[in-house]
Amino acid sequence: MHKIYKLLLLISFTGTSVSAVPVVPTFSTGTLNSRQETKTVVSETITSVDYRSGYEYVVSGHNIEPINTNTISPKAVLNAPQTVDDITFTWTSVDVTPANKPDWGIKTAGNAFSFTETLSNPGLSNVTTINRTTTTESIVESVSVFTQ
Repeated sequence: MHKIYKLLLLISFTGTSVSAVPVVPTFSTGTLNSRQETKTVVSETITSVDYRSGYEYVVSGHNIEPINTNTISPKAVLNAPQTVDDITFTWTSVDVTPANKPDWGIKTAGNAFSFTETLSNPGLSNVTTINRTTTTESIVESVSVFTQ
C-alpha cells in the first residue's frame, strides 16, 4: 500500500503534455465599415471699449475773432474721479461756463462769416460688441476590405 501512495504521488507531480491545434478562420473575405462624425460649436463675445482721455475744443470759421480777450480756449479743469472695473480715472476737461468761455464776434461787419464751435469731453467714447458663433462639422468614413 505504501508503494501505491508513492506511485500516486509520483503521478501527481509529473506534468501532462499539452498540444495546440491551429485555429483556421471560417470566413474567406470581410469588410469593416467605420464612420465618425464630429461637430464643434464655438461661441464667443468680443467687447472693445474706447475712452477719450482728454478734451478737444475746436473753433473754426472765417471773419471771426475773440472779443475782449486773447484767450481762444476755455480753462482746463480736472473732473471728479470715475471708477470702471476697479480702475479709477481722473479726466481733464474744460469749464464752458460763460465766465470762462471765450466770446467770439464778427471781425468785419457786413461781410460773410462762418462759425463752428465743438467740444468733445473725455470719457467713454465707443463700445463695440461682436458676438459670433463658429460651427465646424467633419465626417470621416473608412472601409477596410480583407481576404484570406
